[in-house]
Amino acid sequence: MHRPVVGIDLRNVAGSSRGYRRMMNLFYELDRLGSDFEFEWITEPTPLTKAAGLSERTRIVSPRSRMRLMHRPILGHLRPLIWDRTEILHFPTADCWHVPTCKTVVTLHDLAPLHYPEWFFGNKEDEKRYRDHLDRIFKVADRVVTVSEHSRQDLVDQFPTLESKLKVIYQGVGPEFHREEWSDTRKDLFRNNIGAPHGFLLYCGGIDARKNIEFLIEVFRTLTMDPAFRRNLTIVGDVDSSKRGMVDLRSLVKREGLECRVLFPGWISDELLRRYYNAADLFLFPSRMEGFGYAPLEAMACGCPTICSNATSIPETVGQASVLLPPDDPEGWARSIRDLLDDHEKREGLRMKGLDWVKRYDWKETARGFLGVYRETLDLGGQ
Repeated sequence: MHRPVVGIDLRNVAGSSRGYRRMMNLFYELDRLGSDFEFEWITEPTPLTKAAGLSERTRIVSPRSRMRLMHRPILGHLRPLIWDRTEILHFPTADCWHVPTCKTVVTLHDLAPLHYPEWFFGNKEDEKRYRDHLDRIFKVADRVVTVSEHSRQDLVDQFPTLESKLKVIYQGVGPEFHREEWSDTRKDLFRNNIGAPHGFLLYCGGIDARKNIEFLIEVFRTLTMDPAFRRNLTIVGDVDSSKRGMVDLRSLVKREGLECRVLFPGWISDELLRRYYNAADLFLFPSRMEGFGYAPLEAMACGCPTICSNATSIPETVGQASVLLPPDDPEGWARSIRDLLDDHEKREGLRMKGLDWVKRYDWKETARGFLGVYRETLDLGGQ
């Protein structure tokens, strides 16, 4: 039986500490469900690939054995030989190149750099190069998969000729995020251990400007003006990054006099993150722009009530299982946080809505969607 070979470029995924690493769940499921395909994971081995327990149909291919040749102009004519067995190349991030013998599938989450160029580019020339890069991707790609209807429409608005190539496939939430039944004693012990004995509000994600963390600090400062409010704010993420667009949170927190109230555990394991989700009073997600947004769904899966911004794809992703507010109304956020903290019944209702809503985001369904795209791209019909 002939099984088409799908090469998947995991160089920016398998070693990532941000949301991209969540996509590894997709590739695990493709290995389990795609019995009519073979897969080549193009990456150096990482903890995420070593833990996969792959079938014999999936193998890890070192980028050094192929990619180095791919980008040498003098050897460009060898590309078909380098990829002689591969029938589809799948790029899970905004990258792509042309191999005449292969079909190409690209996943693009959002167009944030085009909407907020001041946070991503040093000058207009960098911005132009990025748009030219996208133009090349869309010219070469046979199919472009995006992760929400909002992102699909944004892509059509920016690149109208792309519409016929576009497909929306929602992402999933992995089983590593789930509700744990904790006694009050265990929850109190965890909170004491992390330095939040009176409870805490939680954010997890990137610290770049579009995530709106400065706004979150402003909301929290408003809450702390009430002497009866004793909870902490915990921000999980790489707060010490010096990359363009990153916010200097430590300095901001110090200026606001909140050093003892805002906790920075850094990037933590998914196992520990699950405990944070389970122990938090509320999860807060004020982002200005998301293609999808994993973190609120992970919080829901762990039974943590959420308050999210009503911007871009977030209402589509979280539905009515979250409180939705404008990302520029600090008083409104502070008021909603106080209301939820003071109303156990409302908080419990939101928790139950979240647990039910998040069930629709299953990586198995995401994998089935991509297998369908692979078959359509190769014109395999119902095979």
